Amino acid sequence: MINAWLDNKKQTQMLLAARDHNMIQAIVSNQREQANNPFVQVTRRVLFLMITLTLCYLMIYYAMNPGIQYDVLMPIGENGSTGLFGWVFGYKSYEVVRMTGGLLLMNFMDLAFMIIGFYAVPSNK
Repeated sequence: MINAWLDNKKQTQMLLAARDHNMIQAIVSNQREQANNPFVQVTRRVLFLMITLTLCYLMIYYAMNPGIQYDVLMPIGENGSTGLFGWVFGYKSYEVVRMTGGLLLMNFMDLAFMIIGFYAVPSNK
């Protein structure tokens, strides 16, 4: 009885592995097909250039104009450590924090590099 149960479990795992392998093959073949599409290649390059040039422009603009400041609302108390619950349900009180444009841009650099890296890496690999 135990051997039959183990055999059934083994067959189930083999079926799942075969299904996953087929799904991965379908995804890879779709990505290869999309990578060869000239429209996809052109739009990836255009988006890469637009995002990169916008980031470079903002870096130069804020370096030439360091006095530009923005007022940003921040939650008061414990650095807003209520986390996701505070974001979903809202905070009780806020304060206005004055930040320069360069500081705001610096906060978004990691996100910008992820997006630029996504569009810069060739999609055929």
